[in-house]
Amino acid sequence: MSPPFYRDWWLAAALTSTALPVGIAQAADIPTPVGVVTALSPSSTPVDGGNTLHVGSDITPGMRLHTQSDSPLHVLFLDQSALTLGPDSELTIDEFRYDADTRQGQIRLGLNKGSLRIVGGHISKNNAAVITTPDATVEVLGGITLVSVSGGATQSTFLFGQQMRVSNGSGSQTVTRPGFSVNSNSNGPSAPTRMEPQQLTNQLTQLERTQARPNQSPPPPTPPQPLVSLSDRPGSPNLPEQQLAPDRVRTNTDSTQQANPTLALNTLLNSNSSTIQS
Repeated sequence: MSPPFYRDWWLAAALTSTALPVGIAQAADIPTPVGVVTALSPSSTPVDGGNTLHVGSDITPGMRLHTQSDSPLHVLFLDQSALTLGPDSELTIDEFRYDADTRQGQIRLGLNKGSLRIVGGHISKNNAAVITTPDATVEVLGGITLVSVSGGATQSTFLFGQQMRVSNGSGSQTVTRPGFSVNSNSNGPSAPTRMEPQQLTNQLTQLERTQARPNQSPPPPTPPQPLVSLSDRPGSPNLPEQQLAPDRVRTNTDSTQQANPTLALNTLLNSNSSTIQS
């Protein structure tokens, strides 16, 4: 699923935050949007409580997001952090604070079940994004991480960035090498182990997959987006005053990327295969 351009939402958010007097906004108790739904399966009905979400829906602190078995959900936050919530998952937006002038803040998410991929934005370069599960607390500093909850255990896989720290009441583990995973349960976090490339590909594909409902033909495949952004260059003119890297929003990819959407990421991970985790 390829997220659309976000020009209209960014403009609307800017106008909303500047046009309403503080007193009026507080009196009306209007939740402040901290993100927006950017993509979802055409057949899906992800919900916030009893409210159906759609492309363009606001994301606010305290929301509880739930996806069905065929409905991965993509969210873009104000600091350019990106979240993909996998099928059959439950997530709460526990906290989101962001100062655009200093690019400082805090992201805290609660994954109750299912899976997610988080791509850190400005906040996580200085303050780790925190994902809390029933079995562990996962802190991601300046990077990309997969987290999944299943069968009384949490698997956390570090894909890119500065570091991932996994902890619970029985201990902690820190990972700095891309492609290494930590499994956490009541006995504590395991030692980091390298994830097999095929297993990683399967997990990433699950986050992008759109499945057909019964008696419905599968939808045609769509050109995949690159999974990682390594650039700090100014972004597209369609994103005024934003620094979103062009490789995060471009819609054209070469034929090799189209044939294998995880090729770029797997190439990055495999390049470290000869290096042992320390």
